[in-house]
Amino acid sequence: MLFLSSLRLRLLTLILVPLLVVSVGAMTWQYRQSVQSAQIVFEQKLSIMALAIFRDLLATDGENLSPVTRALFEEASGDRFFYHVKGPDGSFVTGYSPPPRRPPAVMLRSKQPVFFQSTHRGKPVQVVQLLERAEIDGLGGDVIVSVWQDLEQRSRFTAGLLIQGMVIAGLLLLTACLVVVFGIRIGLRPLESIEQAILRRSGTELGPIRRQVPVEVRQIVQRLNALFAEVTTAQEEKDRFISNAAHQLRNPIAGIQSLAEVTQDARTLAEARQRNGELIEASRHLAHLTEQLLSYERLHNISARLEPLGLDRFLEDVARGLADRILDAGLDFAFDPQSGDAEIMADRVLLEQALVNIIDNALRHGGAAMTMIQISSHRDRDTLQVRITNDGNPIAEAMRDRLFERFEQGKSPAAGGTGLGLAIVSEICVMHGGGVEVDAEATGFVIRLPAKVADR
Repeated sequence: MLFLSSLRLRLLTLILVPLLVVSVGAMTWQYRQSVQSAQIVFEQKLSIMALAIFRDLLATDGENLSPVTRALFEEASGDRFFYHVKGPDGSFVTGYSPPPRRPPAVMLRSKQPVFFQSTHRGKPVQVVQLLERAEIDGLGGDVIVSVWQDLEQRSRFTAGLLIQGMVIAGLLLLTACLVVVFGIRIGLRPLESIEQAILRRSGTELGPIRRQVPVEVRQIVQRLNALFAEVTTAQEEKDRFISNAAHQLRNPIAGIQSLAEVTQDARTLAEARQRNGELIEASRHLAHLTEQLLSYERLHNISARLEPLGLDRFLEDVARGLADRILDAGLDFAFDPQSGDAEIMADRVLLEQALVNIIDNALRHGGAAMTMIQISSHRDRDTLQVRITNDGNPIAEAMRDRLFERFEQGKSPAAGGTGLGLAIVSEICVMHGGGVEVDAEATGFVIRLPAKVADR
């Protein structure tokens, strides 16, 4: 859990673990190289000593090595060595006796040093033997020169090389660790700076982070800034909504209070009934306004449950439900489906609410001259259009740009509207990937929705 929660620890682990693995591999390789180097060096030394002893014996006609030669060889070898010379007749000539035994599988060859390991006085030794033809004391034949040295010296030499390599590797690893630790600390400072900038933000201050950030975290900061902007915008919209809602609710509530007081002070029963009717109508308007407010706010917290719908069949069902209301208002009602079997992906409940709101808007603001309402559909390539028009008062040109904003009620707010119906229509259309606009004659609205993908 600590590995997952700490970025520093993750970086240290991801960097240092490979370094440790490489270091172990390098030390193993260094050990093998040290063993090989020690073996090569000591074999070369033994070969040189064997050749030098043979040459010295020939020069002294079988006498012992001179002290100067022995001292030079001991100084060159760094430790004491042993030798043995076997004469042409198989007799001991000089050196230490007996020499280490040669394994049966090792064969001597003339003028070629042969190396093998054996034991001498219970200690492991490295041996070189050289077979040469020579004449000593007038006797000619094969002379065998054996030179050997304890393996302890080679082991010490190998250990010295290994320790030297380990010290160098350790210093390099320690240096790398320090560089990594301080590098990570310095490298993560921009993240700490971003953290401090985020901590300075609060619910009332969500300004964008403007400081210079590394390329690796630039996308994160940009996304944070975008989220800050979205939250700020949403908060501002909510504040405006609450302010507008409070303003819209204040007048109906004050009106209801006044009507209640007037009803209480009515002098006659007929007057009281009249005031009570007005009070009921005002209460209905307030309930309608409250329902519209809740509906508008609810749209921001739900997602549309889209399903395939045949547009004309859906419009026919909605028209059947609205027909009585429109006819009871003394208006003609026309339904003209022209989209055939085209389908849309839509939420039946939400889309029906949008159509009902438009019809309700027409009934409230169409005016006394309005005689009919018409619903029609039409297909334009990949877009399906639903037109809800009437022959009543046209929509003023000055209102068309802000008609779908919240609490806009056109020229006649006294008609009993809430100013939220068309805003809800716009929100629902956007949720379906479409839009709504005033039609060309300014006597109705056009809803545009994308046709179902399989129908394109």
